[in-house]
Amino acid sequence: MDITPYLDSFPLPAKRGILSDVNKEETDKTIKEVMRAPDKVALQLVERLIDPGSQGNDIQARHLLHAMSVRIPDYDRREGTGLRSKFCLALAKTLSDKRPDRVKAFIIRQLQLCGGEEVISQVGEFLTVPGIADDAAQALIAIGKKSAGQFRNALPRVRNDLLLYSNALHGLAQLADESSKDIFIEALKNNEDECRLLGLWGLTQLADVSTLPLFLEADLKGKGYSRIKSASYCMQFAEKIQKKDAIKIYQHLINTRTLPEEKYLREIAESHLK
Repeated sequence: MDITPYLDSFPLPAKRGILSDVNKEETDKTIKEVMRAPDKVALQLVERLIDPGSQGNDIQARHLLHAMSVRIPDYDRREGTGLRSKFCLALAKTLSDKRPDRVKAFIIRQLQLCGGEEVISQVGEFLTVPGIADDAAQALIAIGKKSAGQFRNALPRVRNDLLLYSNALHGLAQLADESSKDIFIEALKNNEDECRLLGLWGLTQLADVSTLPLFLEADLKGKGYSRIKSASYCMQFAEKIQKKDAIKIYQHLINTRTLPEEKYLREIAESHLK
């Protein structure tokens, strides 16, 4: 299959690097044609991707691959032929090949748009790779709760890297992963404010009243921005649980937010006790 004619329907940058003169009729026609064999086209497009800054031009290939990623879920729903899954598996397969990290990151960002459970394990491998882990996390979060196991598996391998560790914690908190309660509790003991806040956020997401004593104890450690953000989590936690338990949080805020600039927090907490 020669994909060159498909690429030719997509524009190249004109002056000042701005894309112009897009022929929507031609590009729509191309997308419709490549959907006949999206997995095969995807493999060829990936071969044309280059590391940004390298000699060469892959703008049209990136354009077409992105357009396919955006539209293929809808095509799959209408046609019901498994197009999306075939396309995503083909893209995920290329992640195991020797390619520049920034090319792999681009591929993963396309999987964020259309990927499903079929690519979870392939994308999850990059949660431990600096420079790509954030893209992998966003893709897995977009796929949903079934990807939580990838974040849990990555944690032991990135424990000594603050950025990667925080990235994995963030994913678990965003997914409100109930199996990660102990992980969030452990994060409360971390000396880094960022990790501790992620632990608080994770417990806020779960809203498990059994964790309240540890949650409120960790809240006391916050300084500056961390103290402000922690108070926000206290409020969110309180809104998710029964009033008899929420009272403990409101009373805690009244007792601990004693600075003049924290008066508004005390007033909010007091209003919930009436």
